[in-house]
Amino acid sequence: MVTPRQQNGRQDPLAPEYAAQHNRMVSRSGRRRRESHEAVLRATKALLGEGGYQRLSFEGVARRAGVSKATIYRWWPNKAALVIEALSGDVPLPPIHETGDLEADLRTAVRLTIELVSAMPTCLILPALLADVIEDPTGTGAFAELIEPRRASVVEMLERARLEGRLQPDTDTSLMVDIYSGTIVYLAAVRREPPGEAVIDQIVSLLLNGHLPAQTPPTTTTA
Repeated sequence: MVTPRQQNGRQDPLAPEYAAQHNRMVSRSGRRRRESHEAVLRATKALLGEGGYQRLSFEGVARRAGVSKATIYRWWPNKAALVIEALSGDVPLPPIHETGDLEADLRTAVRLTIELVSAMPTCLILPALLADVIEDPTGTGAFAELIEPRRASVVEMLERARLEGRLQPDTDTSLMVDIYSGTIVYLAAVRREPPGEAVIDQIVSLLLNGHLPAQTPPTTTTA
């Protein structure tokens, strides 16, 4: 018995030849989408390094990546979402090796957050990026995803300390992380000065012991 290959002048979709051809077309289409997606992310990072965030445009990215602007809009709703994804692979998220010394471990967490915020090119684009995220709430989720792995790991560390009695039972560990993260982002984005070790010590002391920050005495020079 011969299996029919034609139905109404078209190839039978059940025929092995058609199925193989269809699978190849789907595979090529998926590969092209992945290649285009990666090309857009590469182009975004390159243009960020060349002209900064404010000069970055979908038109420029499309030209550099060799894709249409419509393709970029199909994958990213706005510039902030595109930049966040482009940089997500470059965000340093080394694990926190807990020592059991809460003060030392929290100091490590604060220091790693400073390194994350101060990393190039993040520190250069952060003010404009945050402004766009605030203006367009669709970018908020992507920005939260960018920092959530680090934030969640520190909250879990502090929660363990709370359950073990090393923090007060009613401690809001999530707010603790937001307090030092907000301070670091403000200093890096607005004042353009990542905190040094003296500031880290004061932040940790404030969070764990309630000690108000003290002014650093001016250095004196001797003749």
